[in-house]
Amino acid sequence: MEVEMPTEKIDQLIDLLEKQEIEATMALSAQLYAELFAAYLYRNELSKARFLWKRIPKAIKAGNVELEKIWNIFNHLWDNDLNSFFKDINFEWSANVGRIMSQLKDKIQEETVNLVAVAYSSIFEDYLQNLLNQTPEALNDLCVSLGWDIQSGSYPRLIIPKKKVSEKVDTATAEDQLQQLTDFVSFLEN
Repeated sequence: MEVEMPTEKIDQLIDLLEKQEIEATMALSAQLYAELFAAYLYRNELSKARFLWKRIPKAIKAGNVELEKIWNIFNHLWDNDLNSFFKDINFEWSANVGRIMSQLKDKIQEETVNLVAVAYSSIFEDYLQNLLNQTPEALNDLCVSLGWDIQSGSYPRLIIPKKKVSEKVDTATAEDQLQQLTDFVSFLEN
């Protein structure tokens, strides 16, 4: 997986592209719309992506394979159809859009793997392979890199995900918080 795109960088890209769209005096290029659409998807701003699709002139959408593919990706995310998402994201994107879509794929895959680790105590490899649209070899490599146990046996084997060790947050009870607030108010009054 690639290094995740910094949030500031994607925010700057969105700001720049939105500004270009607003200030445009003539028709914009399909490339600008495609980049903005991909950036919205990366930020999981699906409502903004949907409204952008409605703003794109029909003449620009017509016959533009890249915009149509991004629209398909949007629909897969909207419907939470991860298998179709992972199938359709493998496309020959233009350079700028391809960079964003590659990062989006990595981000969604990481989120999905993290959800599987939290939600499942065990999962069959064929189900996980289908969910992530991975080859058996790639899935095996992924499980090994995550330290997940793969039970021996015939296909489909059972995979035992390991939950990430999270830092324990010190949570105070309501009574503790009330006592702290009382002490603080008492301190201010005296």
